Amino acid sequence: MLGFYFLDNVFIIHYPIYLMNYQENFPLSKDDLIKIKNILKNKKFEDFQIHKHYWLKGVEGIPRHGFDLEELKKLFNKRELITHGFKRKFTHSFGYTLIYKISTNVFLKICYFLDESPIKIFNAIPIKRNLEKSVSRRYGLRI
Repeated sequence: MLGFYFLDNVFIIHYPIYLMNYQENFPLSKDDLIKIKNILKNKKFEDFQIHKHYWLKGVEGIPRHGFDLEELKKLFNKRELITHGFKRKFTHSFGYTLIYKISTNVFLKICYFLDESPIKIFNAIPIKRNLEKSVSRRYGLRI
């Protein structure tokens, strides 16, 4: 049960383990990144199913993070823009988050479920700030 309490004059929020679905992120090596780029190279955008999490409140047509599906489709074949990647364990499979560098301070994080059939796109999150700061804050990693 979600709990709130004070400990030594500090406000603490207690999240039960069943509410925490967050696992540790592991940076992908250059070899793993090349393997994933090759997997994507052999696929068409239409081969991917869009996960229900991509849509706001599960309503198709409204992207959760504001990145339109048509823009995602245009960016999908630009594998040369992929600079980094992370792997995270989800409930049923691994999520592979790839970071596309669109311009100096504009990036896009796309999470793929490549282990599932059909393969899925989980989300697409635009980042409009310093990538190192964003990744450090979100994942606790230095790139």
